[in-house]
Amino acid sequence: MARGSGAGTGVIVALVVSIVTVFGLLTLTFMLYSGKNEAETNRAKAESRLADFVTSGEQNSDAGNRMFSLAEANGASVFAYMQDRQQATSSFITGSPKDGIEQMRTSLQLDNDAVVKNTIMDLRSELKASQNEIDSLKRQINDLNQDNSQVRERSKQMELASNQKVDEVTNTFEGYSTATVKYKQQIDTAVNQINDNRTQMEQNFRDKEADLQKKLDNSRNENSVMEAQINELRKKTENYRIRPKNPAELVDGRVISVPSSSQIFIDLGEKDRIIPGMTFEVYDSPASIRVDDRTGDYTRGKASIEIIRVSPNTATARITRAVKGRPVVKEDVIANAIFNRDYRFKFLVHGLFDIDNDGNPTPSESDYVKRRIIEWGGELVDGQELTGDLDFLVLGNQPNMPLPLPPDANDTQFTEYIKLKESRKQYDDLFNQASKAQIPVLNWNRFQVLTGTNTR
Repeated sequence: MARGSGAGTGVIVALVVSIVTVFGLLTLTFMLYSGKNEAETNRAKAESRLADFVTSGEQNSDAGNRMFSLAEANGASVFAYMQDRQQATSSFITGSPKDGIEQMRTSLQLDNDAVVKNTIMDLRSELKASQNEIDSLKRQINDLNQDNSQVRERSKQMELASNQKVDEVTNTFEGYSTATVKYKQQIDTAVNQINDNRTQMEQNFRDKEADLQKKLDNSRNENSVMEAQINELRKKTENYRIRPKNPAELVDGRVISVPSSSQIFIDLGEKDRIIPGMTFEVYDSPASIRVDDRTGDYTRGKASIEIIRVSPNTATARITRAVKGRPVVKEDVIANAIFNRDYRFKFLVHGLFDIDNDGNPTPSESDYVKRRIIEWGGELVDGQELTGDLDFLVLGNQPNMPLPLPPDANDTQFTEYIKLKESRKQYDDLFNQASKAQIPVLNWNRFQVLTGTNTR
């Protein structure tokens, strides 16, 4: 019994130990399995978290291996190494380790597609160009400094030469001063002699003036007697001649025959200084040669004629213009303001004429008028002033008044303005003087009318 109880107890103990052992193993197995699952979960989470930083492909790449090597060499993790490099880059570029890419672009004022390297290269090129320009300016400054030194040297030499000249002039001036004193003494002597001579001349002048006054009084007495005689003779001759008020109104001749409608004969010939080519205006009577009160111009005749043949006492003329319904008849009178069989009228021709009506008066056209006057027996007066014996004033086109000068007018414009203004003034003065002196004034139109040259 005792042996049996002891054996059973051993079995039970063994069984209990086995059960406890199994239970312990089960418990350990469960705990280990639970730890494995948690480890697997943590491992999965860690791999996922690591993938947020770097993928497995990036880890096994050349760049990943190089980054791991650099981090290991610096005794830091890859993240710590990259963060350190990013802060170093920000500090290098902007001076602030916390700036990101956008802050760095903003700080550097770069566009989104700009590259720092290219920008720096451009800046270096500009800097180099600026440096080259500075070097060029420095060389120019050096050249200018050298030129300035040369100028100062020349100026110094010129100043020395100028001082020498001043000394020479001063010495010369001292000589002039001495000569001036001498000349002044001579001038004072000459002035005294001049004053003495002037006193003597004044006395001689007074004596001569008294003598001339005496002769003048005698001449006045003689003139009074002569004037009385002249007035007496004038009264006698006035009864024998009639002097027209206007030489333009003189009748020069008459029509003596009208052989055809195109030709006539006049009572003027070679002895009267008639030449072929002369023209006359034909009027009904002397009273027809007058000024039209409405227009102020001379009235036209009934016809115009031109001399074609000349005999000693008569001449043949062709009719160059005729008024319809007013034929030329015997005893009609003819007139030409230039011509006079007994007297050479005196003409003053002034200004430029526009004979061909092209709006451009020229000296050659003025010469034509002068030649016509001479050819037809008139006499030209020289100069541009009215004379007491002048019979006609022939004026060309009236000059236009010049436009006002601009504020910035140059010498040429000013000279031309004065010239045009003086030309207009001279023209107007001659016209006014002739009108006051009752001297007939002819323009080109009047000239044509009174000489029969206008055939229109």
